[in-house]
Amino acid sequence: MSNYRQDPFINFEGIQKIQEELGRLFEGDWVKPSARYTHQGDWVPATDTLETENEWHFLVELAGVSLSDIDVSVHRGEIVVKGVKQHTQVGDVINRETSSGKFERVIQLPEDVNESTLNASMKNGVLSLSVSKSAVSAARPIPVKEVD
Repeated sequence: MSNYRQDPFINFEGIQKIQEELGRLFEGDWVKPSARYTHQGDWVPATDTLETENEWHFLVELAGVSLSDIDVSVHRGEIVVKGVKQHTQVGDVINRETSSGKFERVIQLPEDVNESTLNASMKNGVLSLSVSKSAVSAARPIPVKEVD
């Protein structure tokens, strides 16, 4: 019989460092558009990002949220979707897994969009946001003159 007792937290700091590095990796700007968002509310709706040749599309999952309880705005390169989801209670709650309460989701727009073209529609509990890409100006040479 051995007198050696193994400490289950012996490498806890190493695991924390790995977790922090993975967190930094997935928070970076290598995902286009940025996957970062703010959380100011009781829950955050899931959002899918899709890109076509001419547009960016964002699908925000808002099952059970009334259209009148949603506010969408765009300002300084961000789309802000906020609102509230109410639970309807029919009887005694035995188990509840769905989210409710206030929510806010901030979607960072890529640099190549025209904010004034933002369109929003809702169908079957999915808020669909689309914004057109702006015309990308090609790089052009600039002649440099010599000044006396």
